[in-house]
Amino acid sequence: MSTSTKSITYEDSLTMPENRFEEIVHGESRVMPPVTFFHACLIRKLSKTLEAQLNPGRYSLFGGDVGLGVTRAPLTCRVPDLMVFQTETLRRGRSHGAANDPYIWTTPELIVECLSPSNRKGSIQELLADYARIAVPEVWLLDPKQPQFTSYRYESGALKHWLTTETGRLAPLLLPDVTVDLAELWEAFGA
Repeated sequence: MSTSTKSITYEDSLTMPENRFEEIVHGESRVMPPVTFFHACLIRKLSKTLEAQLNPGRYSLFGGDVGLGVTRAPLTCRVPDLMVFQTETLRRGRSHGAANDPYIWTTPELIVECLSPSNRKGSIQELLADYARIAVPEVWLLDPKQPQFTSYRYESGALKHWLTTETGRLAPLLLPDVTVDLAELWEAFGA
């Protein structure tokens, strides 16, 4: 006997209860465990670092409680650890959406994901492919276990590996006035 699981549609998702530990990937609900304390410390430190340097009138920073719409059919909605948007682009995108739409359908300038031992987001390749679908200019992956920083940049229809390092000062591709010192970031993980 075979069983079929009904794929979650965009319309279905509008009636679902909010769950900040859930992503919908290719129509399938994926409930994730909460992040670890150290994961939260790392993201909090990076968030504060970015927020202190971003022009608040020009850029908006969101953390892991906002759904980023990737595709409506099949529905794919990711919940990145951090996203930086141009505020005006975000505002224009929201003005064209439905008032009850829980997702942001605007492409961020930068997405940051902190890797976790539980592999809570699933396959890294699948995650990067989803972000490539919306042409995110840059994705940062932070692996606190190593510690290691990896950057992928969008080029020719795909996110391609650009840099892997453990140390140094980094600037996001589209945010040249912002720098992140990896040594300071890794210190937050050890807090």
